[in-house]
Formats: sequence, C-alpha cells, structure tokens
Amino acid sequence: MSSVEDRVHAAMSAAAAANLAAREIRSAPLLRLPAGPAAGRRHRPRRWLPWAVPLAAAAAVVALVVSQVLVRSVQNESVVSPQPTASAGPAGTAGPGGVPRYYVAASGSSRILAGDSVTGKILANLTFPVRKGFTSFFMDITAADDDLTFAFPVVTYPTASIQGNGDSLAKATGTVSWYEVKLAPGTATPARLILLPVKPQPVHGDAALMAVDAAISRSGRALAVTTVTAAGSLVVQVFSVATGRLLHDWTSHNLPADHPGLTWISQDRELTVETSSVPVAGTRGTDTVRELSVSGPASGDLLADGKVVWNVQLGPHTPDLLRACADSPAALGTRYHLISADGTAFGCKAVTGPVTNPNLSFLTYPLAPGTAIAPQARIGYQVTNMAKKGVDEQQILWISPSGDAVVGAWTIYVKGAFADTPNGLHIGVMSHGKFTPLRFPPGFGQQAGIATITF
Repeated sequence: MSSVEDRVHAAMSAAAAANLAAREIRSAPLLRLPAGPAAGRRHRPRRWLPWAVPLAAAAAVVALVVSQVLVRSVQNESVVSPQPTASAGPAGTAGPGGVPRYYVAASGSSRILAGDSVTGKILANLTFPVRKGFTSFFMDITAADDDLTFAFPVVTYPTASIQGNGDSLAKATGTVSWYEVKLAPGTATPARLILLPVKPQPVHGDAALMAVDAAISRSGRALAVTTVTAAGSLVVQVFSVATGRLLHDWTSHNLPADHPGLTWISQDRELTVETSSVPVAGTRGTDTVRELSVSGPASGDLLADGKVVWNVQLGPHTPDLLRACADSPAALGTRYHLISADGTAFGCKAVTGPVTNPNLSFLTYPLAPGTAIAPQARIGYQVTNMAKKGVDEQQILWISPSGDAVVGAWTIYVKGAFADTPNGLHIGVMSHGKFTPLRFPPGFGQQAGIATITF
C-alpha cells in the first residue's frame, strides 16, 4: 500500500459543486501513455509498508495530509473536448479466468481512465470539472455485471475549510455525490461520466469522509451507499439509479463507521455490510460481515436485521494468515476485502513472515463466522521475499463469482527511487498458484492508482 499521502492524492478528483448539475460529461481523446515517467511529473513520496500502518494512524495522517499537501495539488481543469476513439475490440469478450474485460481506474487527482485488459488499450480519459475554491476526494469504484457500468462517490469540501492545522478537516462540512461511468467500446463516445440523480448528502468532518462507500448492484439498477450521521451513526441506504429514489435504509448507533464495505450478492437479493474495529488497549478488534435482505421492510436496524456471516476476532491468538487477511489496513478510496457474488467467499491479500522480508499472499476464505475457518485458506498466489524483490504496493482487485479466482496487483520499486520502474506493475488472474497477467499500457502503474482499478 502506498503512503496515506499518496493514496489520498490518487483518490482526489475534481467535481465542482457548481458543476454538479452537469448531467453528462463526454470522454476525452485517447490517452497516449509514455513508456516511462512523464516529463516534469512530481515524484511520489516513498510508500509505507501496509503491515506497518495501523488503521487509526492512517486516519489521523489523512487529516494532516489533506490540510498540508493535497489542497495545494488541486488544479482547476475543464472537460477535454470529446473525440472519437478506435474500438478496443468486441464488447463482452472476457479476459483469462473469466475476469471482466474492461476496467475503470483513478488517474492523478482528477482523471478517470477506462481501459481494456485484453488488448491493453485505453478506451477513454475522463476529466472532472473543478470549481475554483473546492477540493474533491475521488472514492472507491464499483462495477455492475455487464462490464460496462461503474459507479463511485465524490466528496467535495470548500478548500478554505480544510486548510490549516490537522483539525481543519475534522471540523469541515462537505458534500458527497455519486457518479456513474458508462462504457460503449467501439462507438464515437466510448465512455460517459454521469452524475446520478441521488440527492447529495452532507459530510461532517473526517470521520464522515472515512464512512463513505458505495456499491452498484450487479444489474446496475440500484446503488447502495454508506454514510454517517452528525451523531456518528452508520447509515446504509439503497437508491434507484434511474430516479434517485430512496428504496431502503438501515441505521446503527453501535457499529464502527470507519471504512465500511458493501457488496451485492445472491443476484441482488442481498447486500453485505463489512465493518471493522481496531484493537485498542484492553480490547480486541473485530472484522464482521452482515447480510441484509432487500426484500424486507424499507427501513430497519443494521444489527437487528443483519445476519452475521463473518466475524473474526483480531488478537494475539488469531492465526497469522487470518489476522493479516482480516486486519488489512484500508485507506481512503480503497477496498482491501472482496466478497464473491454468490456470497460464499471472502477474498483478501495478506502480508506475513519476517518484517524485514515478508511474503505476500492473495487468498480466499469461506465466508463463515469464527476462527475455525483459519485452516481453510485457499491461496491463489504468493509473492515471497517482498523486500528483496522490491515489492511495495499490493492490492486485491477482483474476485470471481464463486470465489475460485482473484485478480491481484503489486508494484516493483527500484531501491532508492521514488517511482516504480517502467513495466514494474504486475496485475493478473490468480488461482491454484498460477498467475496469468492482464494487459496494460507501458507505464500504466505511474499513471493510475492501482488500488482504484475496478473490473
């Protein structure tokens, strides 16, 4: 995982509050990515090792970084004029292992790339409009089953309200809005960025920022979101993508609202909600997944209505591999755990072994509560001796509908350098110890945040 500064920078995008009424933004010309670092490009700071960054510390650093670094990096940009681009190939052709062919990823502070992992081509480069005086955070991307529909939230603050000391973000009030990316490979407009009709909601401080997540349903018809109330209660809501109408909502005053995760399962009949608590002095942390039925009442309580299907206690007696999986630190705009569409598998990456030269595993567990599942880990692929090989950033990006394969990524860095080497990005399908690489343009790892790539 990159440093919090780098992750937040990669997560930032420009979505001006005054321009949120713009219902549709057409794609930009085909992006020509360089083989190496772009001239004049700011080098990224050295990244922190993920196993050394507790979640609570990461959240604290986010507030400091936002006020001191990221505000200065936001630039006022306009939408690039649309241009036709060549087809990347016939739509619907899946990649190896059944992985969806097309992906969407964040690029820098205000751009979104849409690409083809079969041909390695970029379909479109979308740019958010930025209103002067505002700063936006580009959050986690989710995908529908058609491989052409993606959605994500954008949180926007007045820049002046988050400048200053480390407490500025905690006291600021922003707005979260939700966007959709629609792909149409082979057409004159291969990608469109659309503001969804869901009513924007207030975001009160950095704690609320950490609570923002979204998941578009596999049919693409509904959007599930998480937010937090001013009193700190976690809220899960489901909206109609077509009309923005609220369909369901659940609230809890007793669940942690730091980096929750949402996944649609069982052909959109159920929604999983993952919540995690960090161990503090005298307590044990937990990582819990609950299933909610969307066929029940329109409103309810997360604890009363949620069926617990994963509940790992995090402590010194938790097996190392399971603890590393369940306790993977999440950062702004990222997702470190994935749940299969059939609701049977929990996918993750885990770093274990000697701190000086650990090993990286991409694995799945059966979705079941308790530590009795510890011996049932299915390792799709391992990268050993991370320090010796220069492996620094890692991410799990996709899990197959039945949980028998995952897509994972890692980046190779040159010792003493601040940027990854050309072709240092490894992204591929993993299953039963086999790694099958996907195709990306040369230098792609220097243009897009790998934690944001969504298939």
